[in-house]
Amino acid sequence: MDSKRPDAQAAHEFTLTAMLPALAGVNLIYGLGMLDSGMTWDYAQAVMHNEILRMVTRAVQGIPVSDAEIAMDVIKAVGPGGEFITHRHTLENMKRASRVTLFDRNARDAWETAGSPDIVEKAYEKAADIIARHQPDSLPEDIQAALNDRFDDAENAARARRRKK
Repeated sequence: MDSKRPDAQAAHEFTLTAMLPALAGVNLIYGLGMLDSGMTWDYAQAVMHNEILRMVTRAVQGIPVSDAEIAMDVIKAVGPGGEFITHRHTLENMKRASRVTLFDRNARDAWETAGSPDIVEKAYEKAADIIARHQPDSLPEDIQAALNDRFDDAENAARARRRKK
């Protein structure tokens, strides 16, 4: 990403950088939070990239096809010339398909009533909240014990090297 700050250019660059490899089937998307050709890392950018990446991974999953998704009963109930936008099935599934926390999907009036929040400001606030409140899950005891053993081995090897000097 060449953009120097979290902005529309950075979002566009990351979306393309993430979408094309995701469509090709990669299992790792690189560069979350990076700006200025990787010379800068930004908390807000990482939070925004995370939201973009959720959308990208959702898009590459494709469109599920099942009886529930096709909803033939809804198609029959609405009938020819009817509309699906206000149907309960549509509303429930639309919300499930696209869940965002930063991107604003409200009407302009609601956005203005909320103070016209800027996505970058929201991203910095979310990043600060994550830093202040996040509690990572503990590792399973056997994995933590194995890591502790490795760290002890490394410490003992380092002590032995220092004694030889």
